[in-house]
Amino acid sequence: MEASCDSPPVTATIRQNYDRLARAYAGALGDELERKPLDRWLLGLVAERARGRVLDVGCGPGHVALHLASLGADVVGLDLSSEMIRVARERAPRLTFVEGDLTSPPFEEGSFGAVVAMYALVHVPRGGLAAPLVALRRVLAPGGLLLLSLHVGDEVLEPSELWGIPTDLAWHLQPFDEILAAVGAAGLEPLERLVRWPYDGAEHGSRRGYVLARRPE
Repeated sequence: MEASCDSPPVTATIRQNYDRLARAYAGALGDELERKPLDRWLLGLVAERARGRVLDVGCGPGHVALHLASLGADVVGLDLSSEMIRVARERAPRLTFVEGDLTSPPFEEGSFGAVVAMYALVHVPRGGLAAPLVALRRVLAPGGLLLLSLHVGDEVLEPSELWGIPTDLAWHLQPFDEILAAVGAAGLEPLERLVRWPYDGAEHGSRRGYVLARRPE
């Protein structure tokens, strides 16, 4: 899933990489939720509790949005990559997908009952999470929910290729206490916090951290 940072050159690099990766990404990970029971459970909570539309940021090829829609959510997908948006629209023609930057979402304040950011902030460097979370908080209605997931740790991963396609992206793992601190600094109230080990054979070998938070009423 794409993510964005504040620097225009970094944003352009992320967009270009995901434009190249879009179809291979969809082929490799478009069904990944079938292998992720905890992710499905948390998305189910969001679909059940959201009071209004749900925004799936860094939506990639649309698999999370499709799952939310299957649970009855009125969902909109947002991604920086035009090719990811193209693939998402092909896979889910009845859903709405918008091209845009999650650090300045192209929606009015309070437009959504929930925002889902499933690994959408993986390219944000350590210490930089609060700013994009403030931007996401803006589009949440009072009482709205944010579901955030990230890789937990303190490494920076810079693979030279994915699925045989050259990349020049950096994936930033984040200590879980710093993730929680960033959520609080963004003015969000944590409701649930979970860390799990990777599913054998199905994922990169990092722990996953999840925070379900709320914009105060």
